[in-house]
Amino acid sequence: MTKSKSQAEPDASRTLLGQILVELGYITIYQLEEGLAVQRHDTEQGLEQKPLGQILLELGYCSPNQLIRGIQVQSELRKGHIAR
Repeated sequence: MTKSKSQAEPDASRTLLGQILVELGYITIYQLEEGLAVQRHDTEQGLEQKPLGQILLELGYCSPNQLIRGIQVQSELRKGHIAR
């Protein structure tokens, strides 16, 4: 899988979990979009907004271990320990 640089990449401190999970190959862009749509819908309905990772787990799009790894990568990126 190649990474496109057509969009400006955010700095490491703002790297989003969904983007990381897609780049790791754990979820598809379509699954990410559906998870974000669920998040938006909940907000529009005045419901408590769940974290994206929780939504993706509930939809069965990623495993708990994949989510944990994505969060680890996000944390490492924010600390500047790995290069993108």
